[in-house]
Amino acid sequence: MTEAKKNRILRKIEKLKKVLRDEKTKYGAIHDGRGIRYSIAELYFELKDYKKTNRYLNWFNKNFPDDGKYSYYQLGEAVTKFELGKLKESKKSTINLNKHNTYLIDLMIGNDIVDQNKYEWIESENLEWAQVNVNDHLKLITENYLDWLNNFRNEESFQKWYKKLIAIKKLLKGLDVSEERSKLLKASRKCIKEWKKDA
Repeated sequence: MTEAKKNRILRKIEKLKKVLRDEKTKYGAIHDGRGIRYSIAELYFELKDYKKTNRYLNWFNKNFPDDGKYSYYQLGEAVTKFELGKLKESKKSTINLNKHNTYLIDLMIGNDIVDQNKYEWIESENLEWAQVNVNDHLKLITENYLDWLNNFRNEESFQKWYKKLIAIKKLLKGLDVSEERSKLLKASRKCIKEWKKDA
């Protein structure tokens, strides 16, 4: 990346941060209905200055602890933490990718993939979406992270929890709103939570 492009990104980040500061000054809190906080994160990911990115992610998590995230964000966070040697945190963010799409990791490392015939709540959880969007995700990663990801994916613990998550999602497919469906959705969330603890 050229210095000129880097400076353009930094200026845009500062401009967006000012919008958030002004909102807090005016209303006493940041509402950010336009999702500016996510746009800033994506600009930092593009910048690949992992120390600055990490500072921003820490601020984000402190100020928006319950915010939903998405696969691109989770991967950017995972790479950032990895590049700073924060492997435990990187593992958690990498595991969180599977909440949003269970195909992306295998696509990134070049594994053969078939449709898992499971419950998928929104389009961004399916195989076709992953195949269309994997190249955008690959732009976030480094060669070292990709090597690490391949090893992490092959760990026995990863395979155990991944298979458990897929099994739960298969049971969910086709179920109408019911007590059984609610229990399985709760089980899928618990699976991710326990997987991160085990990592």
